[in-house]
Amino acid sequence: MAISAVLGTPDEGALGPPAHDGLAAPASAPERAGPPRASAVRFYLAVCLSLYGDWLTTVALLVVLFEATHTPAAPAGYMVVRIAPRVAGPWLGGHLSDRFSPRVVMMSTSAVQGVLTVALIWSHRAGLIWAIYATVAVAQFAGALGRPSHGALIPTLVRERELPRANAIYWLLFSTSIFVAPAIGALLLGPVGPDPLFAIDAATFVICTLLIATLPTGRPPGVAIDRSVSRRRGERALREALRQPGIRMVAAANFASGLTITVTQALLVVAAHERFGGDSAVGYLYSSVGIGGALGGLIALRWIPSRTWTRLAVFLAITTELVALAAFCGSTVPLLALGLLGASTLAGSSFDTWGATEIQRSAPSGFMGRYNSVIFIALNSGMFVGALWALATANSLHWDVAVEAACAAMLILVGGVWIWGGRPSSLPIEGAAPEGAAVPALVGRPPAAPE
Repeated sequence: MAISAVLGTPDEGALGPPAHDGLAAPASAPERAGPPRASAVRFYLAVCLSLYGDWLTTVALLVVLFEATHTPAAPAGYMVVRIAPRVAGPWLGGHLSDRFSPRVVMMSTSAVQGVLTVALIWSHRAGLIWAIYATVAVAQFAGALGRPSHGALIPTLVRERELPRANAIYWLLFSTSIFVAPAIGALLLGPVGPDPLFAIDAATFVICTLLIATLPTGRPPGVAIDRSVSRRRGERALREALRQPGIRMVAAANFASGLTITVTQALLVVAAHERFGGDSAVGYLYSSVGIGGALGGLIALRWIPSRTWTRLAVFLAITTELVALAAFCGSTVPLLALGLLGASTLAGSSFDTWGATEIQRSAPSGFMGRYNSVIFIALNSGMFVGALWALATANSLHWDVAVEAACAAMLILVGGVWIWGGRPSSLPIEGAAPEGAAVPALVGRPPAAPE
């Protein structure tokens, strides 16, 4: 289905009641016409190229590091280097996105990643393992800086009622890249070697930068925010966001998902070796993960819970993901195991879309980037803790016990967040437009011109 067709005809009334605090206003004639669809297509193309290129480099580096060191510790160290810099990056990236614009931040980080990917070619040819690790760490930090800008840029490209499907397409690209891009990388690696894969990845970042340069700035011209006030309240924006029960549940779900997925990924090859016919079976397991995620994205394209039920939907989805993942550990039947893995990622992909949409609708003017950083701070923190969990339990717990224990702990966490409902903050962010004031039709999006 074409992206423009998907974005153009969402079901009326599927999104629940209108947002509060000036997030939505009566649509003007230009707003009803909507922004040009070509901008959204260019954004998705840029994201897709960047994702697929990144997987080419990941596949190549895992092989390069193992062949250079002949020890599994080198690829494992690479995964830690990939994850650790992502923890702090989103919060700073959210600040930069709000201060300058999502487009500027996304362009800058893509350009930096392109240069660093070229540097991998030199590091590989020189045989400098430390340089590869250092380059990967800086590149991953740059990528983490840019991630909140993605979510902040989407509302500038589509109408408010199209946000759920726009987010579904965005997360669908992530899901499909998991099982399509590594397969492409594996096919190319043997005939051409790693350096051409690095070069292709660098080229995708260049194209991504050029495509993003053609998009709207993502800054609402009709809303003035006092920079001194914004700076004073900037550090409190995360706390303000987490005082809202819906966003708190989204954060807990992303932390739980990141932790359990990382533990499972670290031990999946052991599971394949012990229960599913050998190490090569890990490819089938990863394929089921990607296919489940893609199906979840397709479901989210067609259905989104109303805002009244979003928090419950996210809770049920993350619970389903964790229970299915724990059940996978107890399964010895290959087809059942594949189905459970697929069901787990199907549920996870669904709440990705719902959570991103809820945060975009809840963000006050001028704080879209920082509110979107909540998703990636929680997700990357979970991934980092999951990596530490896997390392700490590798020699003391059997792989299935380690994954089941992680799932049980995260079920307790999300259950506690669900019970601890609380109230949304009644204090508006300083500098944001007061309730009832005239604001653009959607926070963070300039008035749209007719196509």
